Amino acid sequence: MEKIASAALFGERVKTFKKKNRPVFTNCFFIPVEVEDMIRREKLYVEESEEALCIQVREAYYSRLYYYMKEGAQLPALSGWMRPVILDTVFRGDEEAALARCGVSHWCAHGFAEYKRYRRMECAKENFLPPADQRAKLAEYPIVPLKSQDYPEVAALWKSSLDIYSTLLPQETEFAEYCEKQQVIGVRLPDGTAGAVIMVIPKGKTGFMQHLVVSTKLRGLGMGRTLFCGATEYLLTKGGADKVNFWVDEENIHAIAIYQKMGYIYDGVISRQFLLGEK
Repeated sequence: MEKIASAALFGERVKTFKKKNRPVFTNCFFIPVEVEDMIRREKLYVEESEEALCIQVREAYYSRLYYYMKEGAQLPALSGWMRPVILDTVFRGDEEAALARCGVSHWCAHGFAEYKRYRRMECAKENFLPPADQRAKLAEYPIVPLKSQDYPEVAALWKSSLDIYSTLLPQETEFAEYCEKQQVIGVRLPDGTAGAVIMVIPKGKTGFMQHLVVSTKLRGLGMGRTLFCGATEYLLTKGGADKVNFWVDEENIHAIAIYQKMGYIYDGVISRQFLLGEK
């Protein structure tokens, strides 16, 4: 695969392929700032044939696949690809129709299998309902910004509780950048370690949360609920957001019930993931 050196070059490759092969199947939904960031971090690679433009984003533990392809395209050999590979599709509305528009069946015929299904939840500022004991819980579990030196400990927490194949975990340099912006917050224990962590990312009038995790030995104490609620409040006040959203594995029924009590609802956006496993 070829590493892409500039956003302009990437945009031209996509534009030329689409013009030559219209109409195309695609699952690609990058915005320019994302492309620039992936190139800066040397994550963006492409492999192009007459019928398919395959894009790999190389993460620490897996790679993500995006593509543009003609109907009935001959796909490239997948044996040499960095694995595991996640193919992600994000859509609203009828799922079967959305997957057909993306041409997912072509990839499933070459070894990709159904993996995870996420829904996006959202809470408008006027609908947020913090639990009655939130103030008392914050006194018990104060929320503070974490620091770049917390990375090994936080990374271990994430890897112990999150699916590293389907979750876009920041690498150490990225983590430091988020910490500098005070976008990684958590509950620091008396011994100085982080007992729980979440990322809070303002995006204009929308705040985004991700990677909530609580140490296994501290679960059941209300720490995760307190941190989640505190993160929502942070984005709706200091972050200047009018609404907050995040992705949730639809199998996480217990957590979803807690979020709904706080005023969160599904906003209609679904992420379906497919996995090409290890060799």
